[in-house]
Amino acid sequence: MKHKKLFITLIALFSVAVCLATFIVIWFWGDQYKDMNDFVKSVPVQGLADGAVPQGLCNYTTYVYDENGEKQSDRLQEYYFVSAYMKKGPSRIYVTGEKTGYVGYVTLKNTDGSDFTGHCGGVATSSCKDYTSGTLWVASEGRVYCARRNDDRYTNVAEELIAKAKTYSTPDGDGNAQNVITFTSSFDANCNADFCFYFDYDGNPTTYSSANDKLYVGEFYRSGSSETDSRHHLTTKNGYTNKAFAYEYSIDGGNDKYGLRTISSENVADDMRAPKIQYIYSLPEKIQGFARIPDESANSSSKGKLLLSQSWGLSNSSILYYDWEKIRTNNSASYGSLVKNPNGESAGFEYSGVLTENGAKYFENITVYFVDGGLLEREYSVPSMSEGLCANGSKVFVLFESGSYKYKLFVRQRLENLYYFIPRTK
Repeated sequence: MKHKKLFITLIALFSVAVCLATFIVIWFWGDQYKDMNDFVKSVPVQGLADGAVPQGLCNYTTYVYDENGEKQSDRLQEYYFVSAYMKKGPSRIYVTGEKTGYVGYVTLKNTDGSDFTGHCGGVATSSCKDYTSGTLWVASEGRVYCARRNDDRYTNVAEELIAKAKTYSTPDGDGNAQNVITFTSSFDANCNADFCFYFDYDGNPTTYSSANDKLYVGEFYRSGSSETDSRHHLTTKNGYTNKAFAYEYSIDGGNDKYGLRTISSENVADDMRAPKIQYIYSLPEKIQGFARIPDESANSSSKGKLLLSQSWGLSNSSILYYDWEKIRTNNSASYGSLVKNPNGESAGFEYSGVLTENGAKYFENITVYFVDGGLLEREYSVPSMSEGLCANGSKVFVLFESGSYKYKLFVRQRLENLYYFIPRTK
C-alpha cells in the first residue's frame, strides 16, 4: 500500500511538473508576433541596468558633435530622448544618437530645485536646430512640466539637454552634478497626462515653422486601476465607449512660459492664462503613446496618419493605425452636446484651476473628435508593454517597457531597443 501511495504521489508531482513546463514553454515561446516582421530594430534603450523604467519617447534632429563638443556642420543625426522613472532617485531623460550611440542622461528637477520623481509618461520637444525657440514637455500624473533654455551657451533646450547629458559622469569643480534639467513651469493637464507628442506639420525637423505644429497630451484608462474623469466617458458616433481624452494645443514659440498658445478670453486674468485646448480627441482604453504623422505631400493639415500604442501588463500590445482625415471628417460633436451638468443642461469644458476675473470657473465649448474601432485601418499585434511613440518622416518608432529589469522574470520578450515601422494597410 505504501508503495502504491508513493507511486501515485510521484505521478501527481510529475504531472504538475509537465503542466508547469508546458505552460512556461507556451508562455515564453508560443507567441509568434507575425506583425513584428514589419518592424526594424533600432538603437538600444539605455539605463535599463540602472533601474530605469522607460515610458516616453521623442526625437530631435541636429548636428553630430565631435569629442570636443564641436558641431560638424556637414553631418546631421537623429537624437532619441527616452524619459524614465527610476527604482530610486529622480527621474531621467536618456539621450542616444542614431549614428554616434549613447550620449548620456540628465536628471530632472522641479521649479523649486527639488528632485522630480514623477512617472514621466511622455516627453516631447519643439526645439529645432539653429533656432533659439523651443520647449521641452514632460507629461506626468496630471500635469505637463515645461523646460525652456536655462543657459545662453546653448541654442535651445534640446541642445542644452544633449550637452548636459554628456556630463553624466563628470561633476563640476565643486562636486555637483552638471547633468541636470530644471523645469521652468508646469500646468494642469485637465487629464491624467500619461503621454505627449509633438507634431511637426511640414515633416522637416530641421526647419522651424510652428504655424501648424501641435502638442498632444493624453491619458491612459483601464477599469479598476487607472480611472479617468467620468466626464471623459463618451459614446462615439460609431457606438463605441471611450473613456479617455487627448488634447491638441497650438505651438507658440514666443511664449516663454509654456511654448503654447494660451487662453485669450478677456474674462481670464493674466496669471490664469493656461494653455488653450484647441480640440479634444476621445480615445479607446489602455493608450500608452500617440503619434501623428503628416501626409507625404505635407500640404494639408487634415491629412495624415494617427498611431496609438495600446498595452497593459503582460498581454500582447497593439499599435492602432488610423487615417487622420477620417477622424476629422463627419466624426465630431461639441463637448457641450455630449456632457450635461447636474440639471441636465449642456455643460462647457471646465479648465481645472482657471478662474475668471470675478472668481468664477472658466468654461469653453470645445469640439470633440472620436477615435474608435469603426475607423481603425489596421491593428498591429506586438509584444507586451509598448509605450511611447515618436515619428521621423514616414517612420514610427516604438518604445517598450519590457526591457526594464523590473519585469525581466515575467515578460515573454524583453525588448531592449527602439523599433520602427512604416504604417501600411495590409
